[in-house]
Amino acid sequence: MNTGNFYFIKDEYYKRFPKCGLMGNKDSDAAGVHGRPCFYCFEMDGYFWMVPISSKTEKYKALYEEKKKRYKEYDGLRFGYVNGKYRAFLIQNVCPVSEEYIDCQYMIENNTVPVKINDKLSAEINGIVRKVVRLNKRGIRIVLTDINNILNGLNKTK
Repeated sequence: MNTGNFYFIKDEYYKRFPKCGLMGNKDSDAAGVHGRPCFYCFEMDGYFWMVPISSKTEKYKALYEEKKKRYKEYDGLRFGYVNGKYRAFLIQNVCPVSEEYIDCQYMIENNTVPVKINDKLSAEINGIVRKVVRLNKRGIRIVLTDINNILNGLNKTK
């Protein structure tokens, strides 16, 4: 697994941490398995910090503007291009994951090329995730997921 690439998380992860504020996998339907949400990966402190992405950019742009008016600065959301499409990076929903819960990598061109983002956006997101995790360690919770509960559960299996 590599920082800057995108991955999908196994259903077992959501079952193990059911009340931790996670964005769950989309259910299968007549069209098949959706494999969403897709997560941007940042490796730090022995965990893969996963940031979900969303195509609902208008919804998250409005939320971002509202939060910026209220707090002047808001690190919970960022926007950028993934595979040529404008997406919202939901840093507010970041979660730590161990490798056992990674399902597969998001690939294109007949599963031969990993999906990535540009280096500038990657560096920005990585920096914000570092900041969010540091704040969480100091007891300042600015994300919606229960990072501490998930980390405690993951540490029990290490």
